[in-house]
Amino acid sequence: MNKSERLNNMLQFINEKRTFNLKDLMDKYNISRSTAIRDVQSLEILGMPIYAEQGRNGKYFVLDNRILSPITFTVDEMFAIYFAMLTLNGYKAKPFEYEVSKLEKKFKQVLPNQVKENIEKMQEIINLEVTNHSNFNPYLKELIQSIIDEKIYKVSYLKNKEEIQITGQFIKINSKFGQWYSKIYNINKQKVQNLRCDKIVSLEVVEDEQPMNLAHLLSLLDNYHKQANAIQFSVVVTDKGKDLFDKEHYPSMSIQKTADNYIISGYYNPNEEDFISDYFLRYGKSIISIKPSILKDSIQNKLHIVMSHLNQLN
Repeated sequence: MNKSERLNNMLQFINEKRTFNLKDLMDKYNISRSTAIRDVQSLEILGMPIYAEQGRNGKYFVLDNRILSPITFTVDEMFAIYFAMLTLNGYKAKPFEYEVSKLEKKFKQVLPNQVKENIEKMQEIINLEVTNHSNFNPYLKELIQSIIDEKIYKVSYLKNKEEIQITGQFIKINSKFGQWYSKIYNINKQKVQNLRCDKIVSLEVVEDEQPMNLAHLLSLLDNYHKQANAIQFSVVVTDKGKDLFDKEHYPSMSIQKTADNYIISGYYNPNEEDFISDYFLRYGKSIISIKPSILKDSIQNKLHIVMSHLNQLN
């Protein structure tokens, strides 16, 4: 391990320990005392917030602050970071938007010219297409922090243009087709709900409720959606149907290859019949068979409604 690799590894090692002495470094990296002293001095030059306590063993402390210790990156790692930042550009609203902008400026200030030129080329030649909704999401950053801190909130959100309040603990944030969603455990109803983030009107921390352990809440997500009377379905589709599935599908669905075609299987709850019928209506002639017949009938009814509407147009 050369010096730069050792220092980079040492940054992470020290940051996790918060306190250390020279012997810790000597034993871990098989280096002499004088080399350990020089390495600590190099870390301080790099910006590591270290202070020493006088004594035989040379004990050191790492200051607890909001600024992370510096880390060195290879060129390929830097390209990977920029690629990840490009994926965020597809979202109208994103958490840490201001910080990402500052991060990009900091990177460009220290990168070698050749690396900067290659990154600028990468930004021009790579186009990541994401459905970009114009919906405003002011609470994304706060939602993420609330999950990490395991806090309970009183949430006001809009449902069918009516403002509703629930008390709960957020569990997870996810995005689909450019839209942000959050899963929250509703304390009063004792169940997991899915909220669209842009529908959240206000958040207020609840101090007098005991939050639940995040690991436990995450374990509830496996079966939170499926109801006892859920309806199983199986839809056989062509290659074109498989392409449509790849572009848009949901956690309650899966696809499997057969000898000649593909089978989309899954379930839907009785109150989701309209949704699932609209979804499979888009598959059109790529559908070969549908089970159960109740789902087929529902899709046909949707088709008749659409045809009736089109017939009424001028």
